[in-house]
Amino acid sequence: MNIIPVAEFAKPEVKRHHKPRHLKKMGIGEFASTCIHIRFEADLEQFDKLDDAVFGAANDNVGTFLAYFNNQYHVAIHFYSKDATVEAEATRLTGIIEAALGSKPEMTIYAGDENYGDWDATFEG
Repeated sequence: MNIIPVAEFAKPEVKRHHKPRHLKKMGIGEFASTCIHIRFEADLEQFDKLDDAVFGAANDNVGTFLAYFNNQYHVAIHFYSKDATVEAEATRLTGIIEAALGSKPEMTIYAGDENYGDWDATFEG
């Protein structure tokens, strides 16, 4: 599985005087959040099936997103970085997508910091 890392912008440092609410607001420290964004082509008719499968993957610690634009599906999942690894979540999510479609589409997988990743750059060129 080829996972493309997303470049990061500078993020604030965790300092001793930061309370948990500060860390959560800034998305750093124990509240740092990772995002995995998977893009692939599939029939638009599959949207409802994928929607059910992808949102079934969400829980209290994991949020999901599904959209279809630019003739591609865009599936994203985000989670606290301390709770899981990129590889494990990417494998889990690709398995869910493949099971829902009944096939293995060619997927482009991006992963990086949810709040400080340069996600706009993944849409360029």
